[in-house]
Amino acid sequence: MAKSPKQYSQKMYLFVIYGLFILVLLGIFFTFTYTHYKNNTIAEATKDSENLCTSLSNAVTTQLDNMSTISMSIVYSNAIKSNFKEFSRMYRQTGTNPDALVASREKATSIQEIVTAIIGAYQSASEIKLYTMDGSCVETGYWMRTSKVDLEAMDWYKEVMNLNGHKYFTMPFYNKNLPSKEGSKNHKFISLIRMFLDTAGKPEGIVEVVQDCDTIFSLVSQMEHSNPDIKVTVYNSRHEKVYPYAESSSENYYAEINRNKLSTNNGQFITTKDGNSVLFTYNTLDEYDWAVIVTRTQQSVYLPLLNYRTMVIIIGGFSIILTMIICFYISQKLTKPLEKLTRATGKITINRVLSEEKVNLTSASSNITELSILCDSIRNMYEKLRATSQEVLLSRSEETRAKLQATQSLINPHFLYNSLTNISIMAEEDMNEDIVKLCGALCDYFRYISSGQEMIVPLEREIFYTEQYLKCMKFRFGDELEYKISISQETESFFIPKLLIQPIIENAFKYAFCTSPPWLLTIRSYTQNQLWLLEIEDNGGTMSNEKKQKLMNLYENLDMNEELKSMKIGGMGLKNVYLRLKLLYGEKAIFKIENAYPGRTIFIVGGPIYYSREDYYHEHPKL
Repeated sequence: MAKSPKQYSQKMYLFVIYGLFILVLLGIFFTFTYTHYKNNTIAEATKDSENLCTSLSNAVTTQLDNMSTISMSIVYSNAIKSNFKEFSRMYRQTGTNPDALVASREKATSIQEIVTAIIGAYQSASEIKLYTMDGSCVETGYWMRTSKVDLEAMDWYKEVMNLNGHKYFTMPFYNKNLPSKEGSKNHKFISLIRMFLDTAGKPEGIVEVVQDCDTIFSLVSQMEHSNPDIKVTVYNSRHEKVYPYAESSSENYYAEINRNKLSTNNGQFITTKDGNSVLFTYNTLDEYDWAVIVTRTQQSVYLPLLNYRTMVIIIGGFSIILTMIICFYISQKLTKPLEKLTRATGKITINRVLSEEKVNLTSASSNITELSILCDSIRNMYEKLRATSQEVLLSRSEETRAKLQATQSLINPHFLYNSLTNISIMAEEDMNEDIVKLCGALCDYFRYISSGQEMIVPLEREIFYTEQYLKCMKFRFGDELEYKISISQETESFFIPKLLIQPIIENAFKYAFCTSPPWLLTIRSYTQNQLWLLEIEDNGGTMSNEKKQKLMNLYENLDMNEELKSMKIGGMGLKNVYLRLKLLYGEKAIFKIENAYPGRTIFIVGGPIYYSREDYYHEHPKL
């Protein structure tokens, strides 16, 4: 037999069709605008990154050109060369000729004055050093002094000698003896070093132009400070990182150029070896073979899109809600006659058909011809149904009533009937205050047993509603019944199975309290060996050893798989208590019957301690 397709109302069809159509249009519109805005944002970010990279490259080039110009001015200054030659010759004789010391100082002073004139009053370089090939040194700038150095011990000596007069830039180095740029504490500098030759092409000396890193990378630092999302890295001709110089970093952006086959001043998104997606732009300083790299995280590039995305979400959400309202209104308007007809046909009930008084159907007139014809047909069908099937329906109704009465006869709520009887008697005796208390206890108790399907509840909650039950029984039996509840404070927050105590108490009322009153029930709680224990004691003393052994053998030999199929949390009886304890706690469940004391029977139940449902479900995830 073919499965019938799922059916929907006409209103739902219209609502879904109109709604989906407009939502698709809105989705296409918002997708297009968002994509367009996203592409523009990326294009602008790329262009800004390229312009910034060019500006920074020009700024660094200007500073390096300044250092190179100073070095070239010194190298090609005949006045400096002549004085430097004399200084070198005199300085070598200072050990044997005291007059040579004075002469060498005069030459050094002349050199310093010329160099000072070259770098200007504002010192366009931090320091200038002129070395003779035998290690004599003339310093100009912050310090005006001469000294003796071991050139071969310098890190840059071999490189400079191999370059034979070409420029050599050192890595940033720390020099606390030179003042750094105002407000800076880096004290790091870069030197441009080159050898100058005599007319025969032989090495005559070495010039070192020292410049503050904060000056060389001044614009770079300013741009990074004003744009925290931008990171600038500068590499020298040896592919060594010279900026940032104030911090150490393991990132090697220069390697990404070859790895991603990037071209100069062409920003594009790449994924670095560290897995970070960045907007990468680089430019080279052709004369110096340095590389300036500007990177910006993808997240910061997309940051302007967040506001637009939020606006799109708000407008889109509002549009969707408005669209749904409009579509609902349209579909409701179109299907209103159908709804009237549905309501009219829905009023065709057995009671109306069997009623002796004729009841006319509500008119479902419509300006739609087809609906009007359908309405008349249903009305005629209703009249024929009344005329031809009243007797049959009446007989079936009687059969249904009989089944209902048979079903109701299976329900025997003794507790509720007895409580209502007590209320009736108490009303006759004008015990209004007790009636209010009894009704309150009944409401609390029935609300508890009919509440959700929790398997475990706090002990204090179980005790509270058990006491409501006992209050109801107290109203019934009066002074013939006494009960005592002694709950340890530490056990109040323990979670125990719901409705655990009531079946045992009901068992006492059914079997133990068949003796003469007064009857006494005692409920106690305590802990032992990391377990919680509850004792429910009655003074009936009707549990014999044979009966106790029979019950325990029955429970211990139960087929758990078969019994659990019909077990419910609200089920009653000692068997149900035993099954639920085994289900919840397994081998750790405690279920004992103690009848060794004369005239008393004690039921002992217990299990592991759990302070919350989460603790229990953590250990028993299947439940």
